[in-house]
Amino acid sequence: MSRRVWTVGELIAEVNLLLSQGFSNIHVEGEITNVSQSGRGHLYFTLKDEEAAVDCVMWASRAGRLKFRVEDGLAALAIGSLAIYPQRGRFQLVVDQLQPQGLGALQLAFEQLKKRLAEEGLFEEARKRPLPSLPQRVGIVTSATGAALRDMLKVLRRYPHVRIIVAPARVQGEGAAAEIADALTRLGASGLVDVVIVGRGGGSLEDLWAFNEEPVARAIVACPVPVISGVGHQVDFTISDFTADLRAATPTHAAELVVARLEEQARRLEEGTARLARDLGRHLQLARARLAALEGSAGLAQLPHRVRLLRERLTRAERLAPLVRRIVERSRARLEAAGAALRRVPGRVAAGAQRRLLASRSEQLAHAVRRVLERTRARLVAGEKGLAHLGPRAVLERGYSITALEGQSTPLRSPRGVRPGASLITTLAGGVLRSVAAGGAPAPKRRKTEPAEQPTLFDDEGESS
Repeated sequence: MSRRVWTVGELIAEVNLLLSQGFSNIHVEGEITNVSQSGRGHLYFTLKDEEAAVDCVMWASRAGRLKFRVEDGLAALAIGSLAIYPQRGRFQLVVDQLQPQGLGALQLAFEQLKKRLAEEGLFEEARKRPLPSLPQRVGIVTSATGAALRDMLKVLRRYPHVRIIVAPARVQGEGAAAEIADALTRLGASGLVDVVIVGRGGGSLEDLWAFNEEPVARAIVACPVPVISGVGHQVDFTISDFTADLRAATPTHAAELVVARLEEQARRLEEGTARLARDLGRHLQLARARLAALEGSAGLAQLPHRVRLLRERLTRAERLAPLVRRIVERSRARLEAAGAALRRVPGRVAAGAQRRLLASRSEQLAHAVRRVLERTRARLVAGEKGLAHLGPRAVLERGYSITALEGQSTPLRSPRGVRPGASLITTLAGGVLRSVAAGGAPAPKRRKTEPAEQPTLFDDEGESS
């Protein structure tokens, strides 16, 4: 009987056939070690326990679907089939599925990414930015057909002047994370928003998984404006919540956080307006009290007399100026005549004592002229200041007015003598008013015990000159 001679390839092929028939879809659990990944994405590792170890391979088409990172020391359940690698003749387990033991695959992926991003400092509070004090343009990244968008718009539209820009994106399923990250990037680069809300309504861990992926987390960090994360419900936490500048319990709460900033500014404006109104009211009351006190003051009653005295001083000062000029001119003429006479006398007479006397007299005369000019100038300045302060114009600026019959300069001090239909001229600080008298009012009778009537602002002494 002849023996069959196998080639190596035939032997490996036969063994692989037997292994695929007897050891397909087997479940093997153990600890993962020696993890490596090829440039083409194939994953290689060893699955071992206390007694043995087996080499494992997971092809790129399968490895790319894993939600978690395969690391050394991870306890896992591998599902696949046994085979022999023909090129090296090595026994290995071809893994189709890999499930972490203890934590679920998604929870493990969540914890792994959270730890890695925290080590990079992306969760640090010092990195996060405060919301703008007066957000006027709000960007929203969510599903265009979801209830979350309707809830957020309902809140934000309480302030009609707020501009809302929606960047729609899928929030669930394959490729959702890439769409969310792209929408965040486009909104941030547009320069059209002051703050961005990213989120969706509640769901399972699988439904919310797009917000646990690394591209979304890094897009939130890279966004140039503050980002609010409002994903799921109060009990749901995603990676987006940790990387965002502010976490909201729900999408509606995220919109409320934006509106709260606007309401705070509106409240501060109302409080400032109320304080300003109170301050103005107090100032107005104080001004009225001062005016009432001035109306009965003796000093105000003497104002016309003081004005008349100042006007007389100013008149005298105006008359003095030409007189001083004439004195100066006469003195200059006398000085020139004396100089001419001195030049006519012999040199021996002009010299010596006569020359010194003439120089002394000239100096005395110039000094006297300067003193007269200075005193006159001082009186003029004082008179102008007093007249500007107490003159009729200053009185009018404080709210008083002068009323006279048209064609007369004497101010009216009583309605007596004013015939109905008479034309009246009222002078104010800002101009002149013309009016017609509707009717005269009879003068009230005085009691014998009453004191004499207090002088008005413009009595006989204060009439315009």
